[in-house]
Amino acid sequence: MKKIIAITKGDGIGPEVVEEGIKILKIISDYTEFEFEFQEALAGGAVWKKYGESLPEKSFETIKTSDALLFGAIGIPGLPQGVAEIAILKIRQGLDLYVNLRPIKLYDALKDRCPLKDEYIGEGIDITFVRENTEGLYKNIGELKEDEAHNIMLYTRKGCERIIKYAFEFAKRMGHKKVTSVDKANILKPSMLWRKIFHEIASDYSDLQTEDIYIDAFCQWLIRTPYSYQTVVTGNMFGDIASDEGAFLIGSLGMASSGNIHPGKVSMYEPIHGSAPDIAGKGIANPIGTILSVKLMMQESFGQVEVGNKIEGSIEDALKEGRTKDIENPILKTLSTQEMGNLISKKLKSRLKK
Repeated sequence: MKKIIAITKGDGIGPEVVEEGIKILKIISDYTEFEFEFQEALAGGAVWKKYGESLPEKSFETIKTSDALLFGAIGIPGLPQGVAEIAILKIRQGLDLYVNLRPIKLYDALKDRCPLKDEYIGEGIDITFVRENTEGLYKNIGELKEDEAHNIMLYTRKGCERIIKYAFEFAKRMGHKKVTSVDKANILKPSMLWRKIFHEIASDYSDLQTEDIYIDAFCQWLIRTPYSYQTVVTGNMFGDIASDEGAFLIGSLGMASSGNIHPGKVSMYEPIHGSAPDIAGKGIANPIGTILSVKLMMQESFGQVEVGNKIEGSIEDALKEGRTKDIENPILKTLSTQEMGNLISKKLKSRLKK
């Protein structure tokens, strides 16, 4: 089964971590019916410096004609603010990638890196944020003047309905028992619409527990009782902030993956960390967020849940033997980016052979 994967390595540590993601895809090609063809789609800060645009039309065409996109991280120092990052917004909005899927899972092997006491970890942390990805403040409708600035927080019924329905269907597919909606409906009119639609849709899923929480309260409860959440659905800005908070609970931003998804269409998979130019080229970046993004690609774009589970299992196996610098443990080997990728690859080969 041939699939074309567009590759954007990006800036900073992007090329280093993406190489480890490609390594995983090549192993899947070797041991399953999948055959992956890789096509480069240049984007990012260095591209902007060279071509005057962070996402050249040729790159976007490559992405649009692929089956999925593996995206690194973009942004370099010294550029006008946001000129590199606009490439991500163009891809999300140009492909209508309305789902931003962000899993936050604390592996048993990494409990020593969680800043919470055991009483707050409880039965474990395994949350998936389902973040609306095309509306809200990140729609970037606004104006910057000398003495004032504004952005419009735009929610539509269509936008709310499709992301909330996706969240409920995702919860059912993953065997979750509860869906939590996060908003600010006590103040914001868009959140009032969101909450109304959430309850309308929830009535069709009586087999699932539901709750809604204000974003400020949720950020507190995410620290106090993270074990109480499974599927969390929210808007663009709230999801961005809360999922980054959640990522710290699992040891490092380097562990966090994401998918920018339009079900059944071309989707983009990327780690949620930035380009980290201060450590670029040092071989110390954590590739696990990228490898887990490959896991999401296999699960969401190609329907290969079992292959995704084997990738995740391989990561858990590897973490018992070695860590990258951001999650290091004094009794385990400290591994380079490439060494971590090689160890996970070795574990994955073993699992796929069975």
